[in-house]
Amino acid sequence: MNNIESKSLKQGMYFESTVYLDNDFVLLTPETPVTEILIKNLAKWGFSILQTDGSPIGRETPSQGPSNNVQTATLDQNIKEKEGLTRARKFFSEMLEFTTKVMTRFKDDSILNLNVLTEEVKKAIAMIREDDKYVLRFQEIVPPEGSEYMYNHAVKSTILALSIGDKLKMPNHKLIELGIASLIHEIGMLQIPSKIYEKEGALTEAEKKVINAHTLLGFRSLRDFSLPRDILLGVLEHHERNDGSGYPQGLSSARISQFGKIIAVACSYDAQISNRPFRSGRDAHTSLTGMLREMRSHYDEDVMKALLTLLSIYPLGSYVTLANGYTGIVTETNAADFRHPTVKILLDKNRNALQDQPVVQTSESGEMRIVSVLNNTEISGIKALLHNQS
Repeated sequence: MNNIESKSLKQGMYFESTVYLDNDFVLLTPETPVTEILIKNLAKWGFSILQTDGSPIGRETPSQGPSNNVQTATLDQNIKEKEGLTRARKFFSEMLEFTTKVMTRFKDDSILNLNVLTEEVKKAIAMIREDDKYVLRFQEIVPPEGSEYMYNHAVKSTILALSIGDKLKMPNHKLIELGIASLIHEIGMLQIPSKIYEKEGALTEAEKKVINAHTLLGFRSLRDFSLPRDILLGVLEHHERNDGSGYPQGLSSARISQFGKIIAVACSYDAQISNRPFRSGRDAHTSLTGMLREMRSHYDEDVMKALLTLLSIYPLGSYVTLANGYTGIVTETNAADFRHPTVKILLDKNRNALQDQPVVQTSESGEMRIVSVLNNTEISGIKALLHNQS
């Protein structure tokens, strides 16, 4: 690799290859420009040398349009993004089909094959490590029409739990166990009448008690399968909360297993952003900020930090409006500052679709500052507008 002095960086500079702080930590991808805050942070952190296989390919300033190289990089990125999302949707569809079969077989015949589950989770881990920025864009991966929420929820919770576990540097064998626990964490729901968990109106107190029993029901139904203890605890404890307000045992933080803490965060986040019979899903940004407010009382701090690193404060796939009036979608997190992710511009300030869809690095101030996050109704309108103008 080539060594680059951090003092040589200029705001708006691009590189033709990924830039690293060290052999493992990605600082910049080819479509992401150098920002002023990144330069300041590198100086503050004391990083004087960066590494890359490439070299600078141009610089964009407010008075200039992007260079041909930058335009080419943007076009290449758009192609890569479409391919990445196609892979992610195919992966999700196949994992959903697998999960549906596993849960149906358990419900009908009480059969659960640990080896089959292990192989599926291994494939999921490989996919997440290769394409995490696509498989985590849940708002862009629409579940098939007619598929059951419970199985969709199991798949998305597993993807998120595995991503968190990997970010926390969990050993591979424990990561596999975490994936299995997450995939079957709602298995107790199979013993609850669907008319209760699919009810469109508010649950009665009696119905809430029935729903809350699913963790214990799942734990008891799995004890005869010689599963590792951590898997059983993940199923049992994923609704426990730091302050002891959760169920079924009312455990406080120190007594909740790591699997319970991770699945709690993954399960809660997906539940909030998903549409249910009784309510519409919340936008990802609102869901995440709400969970951050509840972190001390409900969720483990290290797990929430890992989630924030993976998704940014504006989660992957969020639609945002910038200070200049442009509308875009969050496509990548920012290693230097999770508050300022990379955004692909979709519409100009007059709501005209942009054919080249340039990628920009958002900032704390100026025209590239995020000023609002679109809700699900607004997102549907944007998608319809893009479709009509294509």
